[in-house]
Amino acid sequence: MSPSEVSELRRTLALCGERRLIWLEGEEADCIARTEPWLGEVVFWLGDGPACHAPMPAAKALQRLGQECDTLVFNAFSGFHPDAFGALAGTLRAGGLLLLLTPPRERWPAYGDPDRLRLVAQPEEASKAGHGFIARLVRLLAADPATSLAFIGKNVRWQPLGPERLLSKDQAHALSAIHRVLHGHRRRPLVLSADRGRGKSAVLGLAAANLLRQNPDLKIVVTAPSQGTVATLFAHARAGLPVCEAELTGLVYVSPDRLVHEDLQPDLLLVDEAAAIPTPLLEAMLARHSRIVFATTEHGYEGTGRGFHLRFKRILDAQTPGWQELHLSEPIRWSRHDPLEPLVFRLLGLDTDVQVPPQPTTPEWQLIGQERLAVDDVLLGQVFGLLVLAHYQTTPSDLRYLLESPDLDIHLLEQGQSLLGVALVVREGKIAPALARDIWAGRRRPRGHLLPQSLLAHAGFTTAGERSYARVMRIAIHPSLHRHGLGSVLLGKLEAHYRALGVDYLGSAFSASADLLPFWHKAGLKTLRIGLQRDAASGCHAALLLKALKVEWEPELAQWRQRFAQQLPTLLAGELKSLDPELVWQCLHDDVARVTALDEFEREELECFAHHHKPFELCQPSLQRWLMGQTQALGGLEPGERRLLIATIWQYAPWDGLAKALGLAGKPAIIKTLRNLLARLLGEGAKAG
Repeated sequence: MSPSEVSELRRTLALCGERRLIWLEGEEADCIARTEPWLGEVVFWLGDGPACHAPMPAAKALQRLGQECDTLVFNAFSGFHPDAFGALAGTLRAGGLLLLLTPPRERWPAYGDPDRLRLVAQPEEASKAGHGFIARLVRLLAADPATSLAFIGKNVRWQPLGPERLLSKDQAHALSAIHRVLHGHRRRPLVLSADRGRGKSAVLGLAAANLLRQNPDLKIVVTAPSQGTVATLFAHARAGLPVCEAELTGLVYVSPDRLVHEDLQPDLLLVDEAAAIPTPLLEAMLARHSRIVFATTEHGYEGTGRGFHLRFKRILDAQTPGWQELHLSEPIRWSRHDPLEPLVFRLLGLDTDVQVPPQPTTPEWQLIGQERLAVDDVLLGQVFGLLVLAHYQTTPSDLRYLLESPDLDIHLLEQGQSLLGVALVVREGKIAPALARDIWAGRRRPRGHLLPQSLLAHAGFTTAGERSYARVMRIAIHPSLHRHGLGSVLLGKLEAHYRALGVDYLGSAFSASADLLPFWHKAGLKTLRIGLQRDAASGCHAALLLKALKVEWEPELAQWRQRFAQQLPTLLAGELKSLDPELVWQCLHDDVARVTALDEFEREELECFAHHHKPFELCQPSLQRWLMGQTQALGGLEPGERRLLIATIWQYAPWDGLAKALGLAGKPAIIKTLRNLLARLLGEGAKAG
């Protein structure tokens, strides 16, 4: 096309609020040269390209969020990163062109895509990765209306936002609703949901600016999975206060973890991308704060909001039945007739819709291959859709991993044509001795092999690299079928399958909470490690669990387990001092660390503390040794009693915070309650003896 023809094409597209994808195939240098006639005034270039266009790698794509362009060049020769593609497609305004540079379609699936390096542990293993994701892209792109330049301008003229229309109707309604959250009745949170590009973050920022302009003394807290997530929100807040930006001091970002663990009292809490924050953290926010707006993206590159609807709304119904919901459906940067957004959704698996399965009677298990998924759109939609429903941070990159990772097994639990559950299992281990030694010594941390690497580098188990592992990366049962025992059925099938294959260990690693561990413990997996740092988004510590699938490794596992149990009390006094005491008990209750019997001095010290007035601090060493031998007995106590013992004896919990948590009047009341509990337990122990 000539420059004048491209200008006319852009003008026509802009008038009807549409965008198009231009697919340029061939050799990389030739494709880059062919972009020249198509480029507009504002160009975002992802991947290698001319320096004059400031090309950026996929890892920095999120820096462009909140901005707009009229040309997006996506150089797939530098790697097709699904999350970056999904994120930047939303920056392309009406009249814009997405230029996709690829090898010829018949050669593209086998091309040495650099993004495949993320799918393997070692660069030399990249050739083992599959080609299903790219092959599917080729098939979908080949006949999509978003790649056609015919029939443009057939739709009615589009009315964009501007001086005559500052907000969409949806945004105007949302602005009023946010004001009502602050000024109306307490405990009536608002849920804003929208697909990307509907101005959700913008209206949150504008609402904050309006409220601060009316009352500069307000304290408005914004939380989200990361501070970068709320860049658009803060940009619109600044734009809404052009005269006095100092008023923005009342608008601050606080991480989800800090928000639920610190005593903050904002006048209004704005939770952006709520679907990407674990439900337990959202529930804690709901309990602590009475004026909240939860905003979530329905189909996002950083995670999905559909699982949020199923999980969190039940909690809202129970705890705040007066909650309100508002859905923003009108696009801001393009019209409803734009064909590019539906194409992006199809390419990245964001349009999946999982049907509710029937009640199970005879569930059946099967292992399927990635090749089948790549060509069966219906089955792929069911599998990926269920993963999206079950996990708050499922992203488009997970779709590529699902279709191309060379070490991934896909297990299904079905009844007839209905999908009940899915499990993704990664094969790990058998690390070369030299590499395993470097990992143990802290000199190397290659990608992948999560279980053996953690056991080597963090736990220090030198033989861990020699073993083979089946790591359950995800296990998902349709939300409507929870509490039917299907998760245990599927996990049992996995154990039998990998035991038959001769795998040494079955394991998993995930953000742990006290309500998750019992499922794994019931299946016989033992906790071997708790991560020292909380995940910023989940607010939880990671847990690593294993089960020996061969009799000869059971003594080794017992040894590893013993080491963990002995080490945990020391960690609880330091890095893990804020770990949920109930989680501590879940980690230890099914196994007792071997401890030598208390000596006469220690027994007398416990008696003196329980029945007399010896200071707690002087008795703490004896109490710590005693408690290590009582982990199974803790199961007969109330959760508050377990918390009292673990938090005081092992975790050195601050007295004020613990008193508040237990509903007691300060340290003297805690010590009195602890003395009474210890006296009771010592008496029960004496009777049992």
